Amino acid sequence: MAVKEKKRIQVQIDKDLADSTEAVLNELGLNPTTAINMFYKRIVANGALPFKAALTEEERANLRFLKATEDIPVTKFKDAKEVTDWLNDPDED
Repeated sequence: MAVKEKKRIQVQIDKDLADSTEAVLNELGLNPTTAINMFYKRIVANGALPFKAALTEEERANLRFLKATEDIPVTKFKDAKEVTDWLNDPDED
């Protein structure tokens, strides 16, 4: 039986996402290489991604919220005293 030739694939991914994903995979008894191989095999078998590439309702709601609030002015504070002063200022809306 011939040994299959391997191909290295390198990607850049957010460290926190990678760490969180690897923790889940570890609980499942998998490593990233096995998970990626499983992912690729499902793509080949289905001829498509093995999941619906769409935003969840929560993600859509977050985008709507960000869009609705993008023109609202932002007030930045250095410390709690500035917040208290701002809240107690009778001229602030």
